[in-house]
This record gives sequence, structure tokens and C-alpha cells, in this order.
Amino acid sequence: MRSRYPFEALRWLREKRVDRAAAEVAERARETAQAKQASIRAHAARVRVEQGVAAVTQAEQARLAEGATRADELRVAADYQRGAALALAATQEREHRSRELVEAQAAAEACARVSLGTASAEAELIDAHRARFRGAEQAAEDRVDEEAAEEQWAAKNYPVRRA
Repeated sequence: MRSRYPFEALRWLREKRVDRAAAEVAERARETAQAKQASIRAHAARVRVEQGVAAVTQAEQARLAEGATRADELRVAADYQRGAALALAATQEREHRSRELVEAQAAAEACARVSLGTASAEAELIDAHRARFRGAEQAAEDRVDEEAAEEQWAAKNYPVRRA
């Protein structure tokens, strides 16, 4: 007769912990991938703004070199340069924040992976103990069966003699 494994509740809890840790790793990996995509988009936006500002600045410099600009156009160009500098600073800040977010998400994912490894190792430990417990239990049952078979064989082959 098999007895109940005494640490069955612990084994179940460790399995659930592994499942939760695996779900956490998957969620963190998804968030890290999203953060990387956002960082790539922020970088592309910054490059576009830089290229746009450079193109306008180059065109204005060419007009200025030709002497085709007037004083009010120079004021407008100066206002544009200030606005472009603010826009560029904002896109650089967004790119910087997105890079920081990628680093934070990657660190969180790494922590989640460590937790998963720990939970998995603990679950494997209890599973190995359970297997040893079941093996010892089966060996004891086998010994009882063998002894019973030996007794039956001995009783059959060596009947009791009466004096």
C-alpha cells in the first residue's frame, strides 16, 4: 500500500512558484522588447529632427551666403533655430529616457530569470526527493512481496512435518 508523500503540498507550491516565475520572465521579456522598440523609434525620431534642422540650416546658410536674405528673414531664421534646438533637446531627452527604460527592463528581466532559476532548482530538488521517497517505498513493497513469495514457496515445497 502506497503512503502519501509527506511533502506533496510543498511540491505543489514549488511547481506553482515555477509557473509564476516563468510567467514573470515572459512578461519582463515582452516589456524589454517593447522598450527596445520604443528606443529604436526615439532614436529614429531624433535622427529625423537632426536631419531636418540640418537641411533647413544649410539652406538658410546658402541664402545668407548669396546675400538673398533680409533682416526680418534673419530674425525668423533665428527663431527657427531656437525652436529647432528645443525640439532637438526634447527628442534627445526622449531617446535618453527610452534607453534608461531599456536598461531598467533588462535588469528586471535578469532578476526574473534568476528567480525562475532558483524556483526551478527548488522544484527539481523536491521532485528528486519525491522520486527517492517513491523508490524507497517501492523497494519496501518489493521486499514484502518477495518475502511472501518465498514463504509460499517454502510452505509448498517443504511441508510441515508432524511428529
